[in-house]
Amino acid sequence: MTAPQATKSAPRKRPAPKIRQGLPAPNTPEGELFHYTPFEAAPWTPFGGRKLMEMIRLREIEFVSNGRDNYLTGRQIAALNERYIVKPFSKAERAAA
Repeated sequence: MTAPQATKSAPRKRPAPKIRQGLPAPNTPEGELFHYTPFEAAPWTPFGGRKLMEMIRLREIEFVSNGRDNYLTGRQIAALNERYIVKPFSKAERAAA
């Protein structure tokens, strides 16, 4: 007689993040103070929703917390984009010798 085999349980699937429809763009007057979840803010940033959540957890970016959930305002999204803009390189004028 052999020992019973351990059964492997199926991996738990996380529910997909809920994204609201018809959100104002962050650069509009309505969107400046609107609270976006990290997954809702992701299309307007150079990062994905999970990366934004990690940056919030590590306190790398500014965010709004209501004690349970974390949000980004339109102003914070615009500031985040400004922070990661790469400006074009301009050659300096050659100095006269």
